Amino acid sequence: MAAAVKQRLRDYDHAAAMRDRARLAQKVAEFHPAAAAEKSAPFQPLALDTTWVKRIAEDPDEYWHSDIYDVTVRRHKKDPVFDSKGGMIQLGISSSDGCARHDWRDMQAIKNQLAGPECEGFELFPAESRLLDPSNYYSIWCFPGVKRLNVGRNEGRRVWDQQEAMAPQRGLAT
Repeated sequence: MAAAVKQRLRDYDHAAAMRDRARLAQKVAEFHPAAAAEKSAPFQPLALDTTWVKRIAEDPDEYWHSDIYDVTVRRHKKDPVFDSKGGMIQLGISSSDGCARHDWRDMQAIKNQLAGPECEGFELFPAESRLLDPSNYYSIWCFPGVKRLNVGRNEGRRVWDQQEAMAPQRGLAT
C-alpha cells in the first residue's frame, strides 16, 4: 500500500495541478467574485471577563469574550486522554450573536491565545451515540503536556495565501 502511494506521489504532475488550480480560481472569481475577493479579518484578541464569578463546580474557570466570540475555559489538572503532566484545557466557543460561526483561522487564534501557540488541540466529531448538539457551540480540547499529537501532518508550518492555495482560499489578514 505504501509503495502504491509513493508511486502516485512520484507520478503527480505539479504543473498540471497548478493549471487546474488556476482554472478553478478563475471560475471562482467569475461566479463568486465576493468570495474570491474575501480576506480574513485580523483577529481581535479576547478579553478576560473579570466580573465572572464561579458559583458551582461545573462552571467554567474563566470567561473570555470579544466583539465576535464568547469563550468559556475549563482548566483540568488531570489529562484523562493522554495522562500527560500538563492537564487538559477545554475551550467552549460560541459566537456572540448565536450564529453558526466556525472560522478555522479564528479557532486557531483562540486556541493560541488561551492555551498557547505550541499547544496542540482538537475538535471531536463523536460517534452518533455520543452526539451533543444543543447549540452553535464548539469545543477544542487542548493538552499542554503533550508535545505533539500523533495525528496530522508531520511537516513544519506551511500557510498559503490566496494565490498559492490549491483550492479556493481567502486572502490572509494584512
